[in-house]
Amino acid sequence: MKPDIAARLQGLTRPTGTEDLMRVDYPTPRFQISLKGAILAAAAVIAVVAGLIVFTDEPHSPPTMAAVAESFQTPAPSSHIVVSVVGHVDRPGLVTLPEGARIADALSAAGAREDADIFALNLAQVLVDGTQIHVYRMGEAPHEVAGAADPGAGVAPLSGSVSGSVSGLVSLNSATLTELVTLPGVGEKTAQAIIDYRDSSGGFSSVDGLLNVKGIGPSKFDQLAPLVTP
Repeated sequence: MKPDIAARLQGLTRPTGTEDLMRVDYPTPRFQISLKGAILAAAAVIAVVAGLIVFTDEPHSPPTMAAVAESFQTPAPSSHIVVSVVGHVDRPGLVTLPEGARIADALSAAGAREDADIFALNLAQVLVDGTQIHVYRMGEAPHEVAGAADPGAGVAPLSGSVSGSVSGLVSLNSATLTELVTLPGVGEKTAQAIIDYRDSSGGFSSVDGLLNVKGIGPSKFDQLAPLVTP
């Protein structure tokens, strides 16, 4: 009797343990990392991550009182002063001078004219910030202005004020007849004309209103404008 075909096939396909295995050659990797190198690389990465965590999580210390005080420290005072020079000068107005400057320095900066009565002032007087200096023409300075009798003659602080004047200037809207006649070239008649115009027009809105006063022409106006205020 012939053996069953299925049994024969099963016997042929059953492994015997002596079959030859196929040899496969894999290509050599281009880059190889040794075990030691891998360990060092991992340690370096761990160190970097740990450092980032430590530095980012480090609490910020509050500012000290000294640091706060320094941030609000008062700025150093300026080494310059600003004074006002008006009257018989080429460049009337504000002048910036170094601290410790004298009246002579202010007149030099403003350009005192040749016929200015500079000797009516104390040229050696040390100036302070906010001072105003009146420079008169020779023969026009008020009688009370005398350098020997008053070291600060012709000099007034900008912050000071007296009746009829503001910042050393004569106020056209409040000056009395006596105060107006102290202006160069203004006598009692012209002073009264200024008061009459002030009363009839409701006051001076600007210094230019002097041109509407009888007896004051362009030449006299140019002389008075730096010395008065509305």
